Amino acid sequence: MLTVSAQTDSMSVFVCDSISRDSISMRDGIAQDSLSRKEEKKKRNFFVRSYYFFDRILSPPRDSDYIDVQNYNWCAEVQLTNRIEWLDLDGGSDFHFTVAPKVRTRVGPFFGWRFAFLGYNIDIKSIFLNNNDMDLGGSVYSSAFGLDLFYRRVGGSYNIRRLTLNGTDYTSLLKGEPFDGINMGMTRVSFYYVTNYKRYSHQAAFSQTNRQLRSAGSLILGAAYAHNRCTVDWEQLANTINERNNNSFDKYEGFGYMKNDEISLTAGYGYNWVFSKNWLAAGEIAGSLGYLIQNNNLRGNATKTSSSMDFLEYLDHFRRKNLCFNGTLRLAVLWNNGPWFAGTQGVFFYYQHGNEQITSRNILGTVYVYVGLNF
Repeated sequence: MLTVSAQTDSMSVFVCDSISRDSISMRDGIAQDSLSRKEEKKKRNFFVRSYYFFDRILSPPRDSDYIDVQNYNWCAEVQLTNRIEWLDLDGGSDFHFTVAPKVRTRVGPFFGWRFAFLGYNIDIKSIFLNNNDMDLGGSVYSSAFGLDLFYRRVGGSYNIRRLTLNGTDYTSLLKGEPFDGINMGMTRVSFYYVTNYKRYSHQAAFSQTNRQLRSAGSLILGAAYAHNRCTVDWEQLANTINERNNNSFDKYEGFGYMKNDEISLTAGYGYNWVFSKNWLAAGEIAGSLGYLIQNNNLRGNATKTSSSMDFLEYLDHFRRKNLCFNGTLRLAVLWNNGPWFAGTQGVFFYYQHGNEQITSRNILGTVYVYVGLNF
């Protein structure tokens, strides 16, 4: 027993001594690795460190059973767009003016690099003409977050659909008459968060940078800022009426211009349905409620005080001046095998905002087909 004990003790001493030497060498290796990593970080400049930081935020882990994350950094596509629009200016008992342009066909290239996606549409009918209309759009897509940028200026090409001024209906006289005296503008920045980003891919449906493998849906929350403006050339409108009417019509003194800044919160739901291999049908609907900060040139009886209003009038006045309502509907059907993709998509926006004198309701829809390549 003593011999066994002695051997055991010596063996024990040997093992402990061996572990001690290994621990020292391991500590030395860890220290050297730590020093090398610190030196490597020091060598990286600010932009490289920022890239890796945002890459970790914008590309969190996802469920590979639901989403096939593609290893492509670049994307290019050609898109054919048909634009539909309807604009209604409601001035209560003073006027009601509805216009809509003819359906516009546009074509444009779009390019993307990982999270960023930019594009430009050109009106086929006015490629070689001076045109005041401009639509610029850009998006930053990630699995969990998104950022949409929208810049729009429309300076004409409307047709009159309805016109009522001071109780007189001029619709039958002017319906279909071209009118370019309305100028609309919108600059909008919106941010959203996809709550179920591990299984639902907003990118698979609307930017084609990865693929949805199994059906899934998600609640979508967001916020937006927009600057809106609208002007109407009332003198030109009076001239348009007089050209079609033998009676003399005096210039109508409507609102001067409407400008406001909008801050809104958005909530919606999206669903991706994988109905066959490489095929996807997607739908997304969202609504927002916003608060308006006004900067207007008002005319007429807009100075009516809140003390002279009844409760319902006060609520309507508050709604017109301070609140805005927006909605978005997106529908898509597409085929995507990885490097190649093609499909069709419809996006419809509803914007409602105003001031003491006017409520502007704008429906803007785009239906387009596209084909593209990931590389």
